[in-house]
This record gives sequence, C-alpha cells and structure tokens, in this order.
Amino acid sequence: MTHHPTARRALLLSLATAALLAGCQSPPPTENVPPPRIDLLGRGPLGDVPQTMLDWAGTYQAILPCNGCPGIAMSVQLRADQTAVVRERRLGGDAEPTPAQTYQGPFRFDPPAGSMVTLGQEAEPPAYRFFVAEGWIELRDRHTGAALTSTPAYRLRKTSLAP
Repeated sequence: MTHHPTARRALLLSLATAALLAGCQSPPPTENVPPPRIDLLGRGPLGDVPQTMLDWAGTYQAILPCNGCPGIAMSVQLRADQTAVVRERRLGGDAEPTPAQTYQGPFRFDPPAGSMVTLGQEAEPPAYRFFVAEGWIELRDRHTGAALTSTPAYRLRKTSLAP
C-alpha cells in the first residue's frame, strides 16, 4: 500500500498546526485574592468592615439640633483601645448654658457589619449609638440604631486623629 506524498504532507501540516495552536493558548486566569487578615487575638479572619477598613479612632465634633435651645455641643473621642469619652452641653439661648455631661467607658462594634458602635456595658442599655464612616460618625437611636429624623444634622465631623 503506497501513501500519496501530498496527503502525508497535509496530515503532517495539520498535526503541526494543531500542536502549535495548543501551545499558544494562554493559561487560565488566576484570581488575585489577598490572603485573609488574621486577628492577633486569635478570633479568626477579619473581614473588610469599618473596624478594620476605616481610620475611626479620633475626635468628632458637632452642634446637634435641640428642642428649646440653640443646639447641643457634642464631642466624641473614640480611642484605639475601644474606650470613648463623650461630652455634651446644651448651648444657651435665653437661659444659661448647662454644664457639660460626660460619658466615659467602653464601646463595641456591633455585628454583623460592624458599621455601628455602641457605647456602654453589654449588659446595660446603650448610652449612645453611632454609625461610623470615613471622617464622620452619626448619632443614632440608642436602642434601635435607626437614623434620627434629620440625619445630616446628627453627623459629627472628625476634627483630630487619636492621641
């Protein structure tokens, strides 16, 4: 049985072309996924939540709305050790300004997203609750965490970094 040289060349050319094309395929794309961050206290991987993503420690200030007075001056200091100092004082008007009220104690980031901080001991009703964002915090209903009526009016701007 004799093989025709043209058929043999065509077969070899087809095989060589197929091998060449198979070798030119690009490798499948790999995902560029960073390794999970591990909490040094051994509590497992940390997600991208405000507690780990935002520069939240520092001092926040604003004049908040008040019924019957020009406003409430509020200063909130959130510390890296998860303690807080809150000072609030009713501003004058017709009457003398009230003395400042101060809260000092622990706070915690509320699960699941951690964008809310609650000030106070876990077993007690919250003293304050704030929504945390980059460069500002927002006073929320201390029991439910719901936004207050005129939300922008309850935002405190960051005025300094943590000491």
